[in-house]
Amino acid sequence: MRNKLATVSQQNNDNNCMEWLEIVLQLSDLKYLDIEKIHQWNKQFAYVTVVADAKRPTRLNNDIAWYQIGKDKGRSPVCNAMLINARRNWVLFLEDDESIRLGSIPANHSLDPQTWTPTLIRQEKPGGYLQYYQMRLVHATSNPIFDGKNLPDCTRYIRDNEIQLLNHSVVIERDSSPISHVDIDAELSLKNYSPRLYLVSGDRYFKNKKYVHAAAQYRRLLKEEKLLPFDRLGAVNGLASCYVEQYKWDKAVALSNESLNAESLQSLPYLIKYRIHELRKEWDESFKIIKQYYERFTLHSRASFDQIINEEKALVNLANVALKAGMRREATRYFEKLFVFKRDGVDRSLLKKVLVLSIELEDFERSVYLFERIFKDDLFGEINKETEEDFEQIMTMFMQREWYDYVSQVYNKLHNLYPENRTYKRKLIVALTKTNRLDKAKAMLTNIV
Repeated sequence: MRNKLATVSQQNNDNNCMEWLEIVLQLSDLKYLDIEKIHQWNKQFAYVTVVADAKRPTRLNNDIAWYQIGKDKGRSPVCNAMLINARRNWVLFLEDDESIRLGSIPANHSLDPQTWTPTLIRQEKPGGYLQYYQMRLVHATSNPIFDGKNLPDCTRYIRDNEIQLLNHSVVIERDSSPISHVDIDAELSLKNYSPRLYLVSGDRYFKNKKYVHAAAQYRRLLKEEKLLPFDRLGAVNGLASCYVEQYKWDKAVALSNESLNAESLQSLPYLIKYRIHELRKEWDESFKIIKQYYERFTLHSRASFDQIINEEKALVNLANVALKAGMRREATRYFEKLFVFKRDGVDRSLLKKVLVLSIELEDFERSVYLFERIFKDDLFGEINKETEEDFEQIMTMFMQREWYDYVSQVYNKLHNLYPENRTYKRKLIVALTKTNRLDKAKAMLTNIV
């Protein structure tokens, strides 16, 4: 029935069920409907309610509530309605394609009406992820607590009622953006809108390269008295990012340091400082900063709109900056970690870079291994000009390291495969001369016209 909550016929009494907690899933589009996941939640939580602007699908179990709403119904009003009609003291609100990391849900005894826990939302992106903080696990109440329309926020309620927030966070993961649906003008038209709206607005201005406008939004948020700590950090980091793009690098570094003093586990302040030192070509400092980042990147920060690059990208940055700073052994070490991380997915340019480093460090065994990994499939088949040039460069470096025996073996194979190729023949003669195989070198030399 439209705008009426369907009756739940029975409650799941499975021993693994979290009887104290119910789930409300809001779907903006039926493309996000994952019935198997919803059925699984029904086994893990006391109740599950799905909210959507569509009719109930026939495949959904009867003991899962379906709440059909109008297309213009905002998410905040739905949240408030669900809380007023809640069947348990605690409700966890989910959206669209979100998944719960079950192990992150706190024990019931650690929560009470005056002690809540925030929710960390991780949005997967190429090369890393973005993180957002919202209050999704909330205590049921008979009064509306969420402000806004499609950006539900209970900052005002938390501050007015002096609710304490745990350091622990519920972790939710998703692929879609949790803020792309927000209409800034529609939110601002309301009397009570979320202060987080300025973060959303600032983020959009920043992505459109309107850095002055973005900075103004972040400053406006920082003037708010009723503000949650992760939103404040998001505004500070956003303002620092604007300073970078406006070439106010000293201000950006100062603000990033201020942010890290408040919360040392963040990512974005480190990435801001790293980029500035890289732009200044201060390679030693760049390496120091990105190394500090790498040592912390697996930990969650308490900052909304934080940006995290994944391990692969961090290792590439570490290796490249170490190389520019003249730290060749450090660079090689991080390249090797990258190989372990990527296994067979390492591209040719990266392999060549590590091969050159290995030769310069006089590591013969690793150099031979990398050489054969790069050239084995191409060299003794059809070879293109670029591969030929790379091969000649590496062979020259091998000769400079006086690895003549191996060079002569390589050119001997090539000469046998391509006996008419005079370049290979001459290179083999040189290598044979260096290995004191003068008789064979002279015999080959007499055959060159």
